Amino acid sequence: MLMALGLLEGTERGCFMRKFMITGALGGFAIGGFSGLYQGAGGSEVFWRAAVSAGVLGMLMRWWWGVWRRSLHEAKMQQINQITEAMSKLPGEVDRVSN
Repeated sequence: MLMALGLLEGTERGCFMRKFMITGALGGFAIGGFSGLYQGAGGSEVFWRAAVSAGVLGMLMRWWWGVWRRSLHEAKMQQINQITEAMSKLPGEVDRVSN
């Protein structure tokens, strides 16, 4: 689906992954900050926890995007291989097209 939309091709792929990673980092910063505030930590400790969780969640989102992109590519290649295999089983189609 994303391949059909052009989100996985060329420079747009890197841009999309970058946005995905930044979104994860922002979410991690918010989660770390709120959990630090909830636990009653001081200001510098809240910021430290938020920064660490932003880095961790950003890297996890980057890893997850890579896994997701590879599985999308593999599914598309499997679909192409199935179509190619089905077309190769058609009797005499190649002869009719070439003549």
